[in-house]
Amino acid sequence: MNLRALQLFRQIVLTGALSEASSRLNISVSAASRLLSQLESDVALTLFSRSRRRLELTEDGELFYRQIANTLLGIDEITRVSRDIRQRSKDWLSVVTAAPLANGLAVPGLARLRDRAAAMQCSVKVESRFEIESKVAARGYNLGLISLPVENAIIDLQIIPFLRSRLCVLMRDTHPLATRRAVTVNDLAGETFATLEAGQRWRNRLEEMLGEAGLSLAAPFESSSTLVTIEMVRAGLGIALLDRVCAPPALGSGLVLRPIAGDHWITYASLHPPGARAPLAERFLDAVSDAIEDLRARDPQARDLLELI
Repeated sequence: MNLRALQLFRQIVLTGALSEASSRLNISVSAASRLLSQLESDVALTLFSRSRRRLELTEDGELFYRQIANTLLGIDEITRVSRDIRQRSKDWLSVVTAAPLANGLAVPGLARLRDRAAAMQCSVKVESRFEIESKVAARGYNLGLISLPVENAIIDLQIIPFLRSRLCVLMRDTHPLATRRAVTVNDLAGETFATLEAGQRWRNRLEEMLGEAGLSLAAPFESSSTLVTIEMVRAGLGIALLDRVCAPPALGSGLVLRPIAGDHWITYASLHPPGARAPLAERFLDAVSDAIEDLRARDPQARDLLELI
């Protein structure tokens, strides 16, 4: 079976478009179309429905993808894995997460772990949620850090919740709501938000919270990056739904974080591939927890916003 065709199949699943998938593999659309037809002939299955503008998996196609997803990810990771094996020392750790969690959880944890394992080496990779879940399951990394729930239910993962974080509003310190100790959902009526694009996790949380209160979302400024959203708030383009983990470390520089009154929390978890967990991964998670406890000890607000599980 043609491995190139299998790689094309995965890219079509990820992008939903033959043109984008072929571009990612640096082949023409016509060549990609022939590869896809050959793959369907080889497996004797109709993998995609072509009745709509975007290619959509058939029932058979979804079942086929579930069975081979980890294999395809393993093929994609061969180059990186071989490089890491050549470079790694005895104490070597690989972590994959989103950019805000890399800054808010992974880096403080690594700083503490370094003091306990001076010879260690670590790589921290920033990926999308789908890639984090998929690549950990395919053993491309020792562990992932992510907010729950996990999106890809077809992937086999060990999920270890370790932290609850209260939902908050990030705003400039001159905003009228900045004088409050806590902000109610109804206080947000009529506010302008700087937020992530539709379909992303923080945007979904915001829409759900406002929707449950019967409020509409006004979000004229949006981005694909949480870090850019924070800078939008700093520039006075709106307020943002965020938490202490994803908030910038220097909150005193013109920005404040105010919790949402009521029971509004998110849970963070570590993701591990099936089987025994790497010893250094366990030590890293202990260091992350210690870093959170240190933050809670020196920052009274963080003590109210973060709870280790």
